[in-house]
Amino acid sequence: MLDALVKVFLNLDTVLLVLARISGMFFMSPVFGRRNVPAIFAIGLILALTYITVAYYPVYGQAIDVSSYVELAFYIIKELIIGIIMGYVVLLAFSAFLLAGQLIDTQIGFGVVHVLDPHTNVQIPLVGNFNNVLAMVLFFAMDGHHNLIRLLMYSFEALPLGKAALTGDIALPLFNMFVEFFVLGLKMAVPVIASALLAEVIFGMLVRVIPQMNIFVIGLPFKILIGLLVLFLTIPVLISVMDGTFMSMFKGIRSVIQGLSLQ
Repeated sequence: MLDALVKVFLNLDTVLLVLARISGMFFMSPVFGRRNVPAIFAIGLILALTYITVAYYPVYGQAIDVSSYVELAFYIIKELIIGIIMGYVVLLAFSAFLLAGQLIDTQIGFGVVHVLDPHTNVQIPLVGNFNNVLAMVLFFAMDGHHNLIRLLMYSFEALPLGKAALTGDIALPLFNMFVEFFVLGLKMAVPVIASALLAEVIFGMLVRVIPQMNIFVIGLPFKILIGLLVLFLTIPVLISVMDGTFMSMFKGIRSVIQGLSLQ
């Protein structure tokens, strides 16, 4: 314990760099950076991980030559950006679930119904919030938070402190992940969208056969009923897709870490 404290106090520059990278990922990630998580808990977890990383993980041997406070600030900002990039990949994965919910809500008639997301402090779709809660429960159930921390520790091996060069080459992998998660969001919404369109076709045929039927009174509740029924019937498939999304997210974070070139 005493040796660990000595390492911390003798490597304050290393502590600041580790703290910057961990803080960047935590505050950008919707898992650890949610606004409904008490600030004292988030700060305590960040400080605890920083202490463990510096004291017991071989980052204290990655000393960098800092000649001024300006140079130290430059390195801190760079480490913060690395953490933000890692957290951004996590944010992309969870945004896919919100996108699917937005598309579903628009199709079944819940487009004007929104709830407040405590993470972003903005209004999000009702089904999107359901997807988000379901994804969060699944994420913790499959130890996704532990995998995130492991990837964070792996980043200190692959990208030693102050050695990563932030170049434009990282933009292409991030764009590819954006496209991948966007397509996944569309796929998750396809069953409900297809059922809503089928209901529209059925009611269009009924209106032709029975012109006096009030489509606005009967059609909207029927679309909501069909959409919710299909949504709940496809929950097992949705969970499987979410599991695959998280696997892609972890691979994406690892590829981003490996894609950042070293100086």
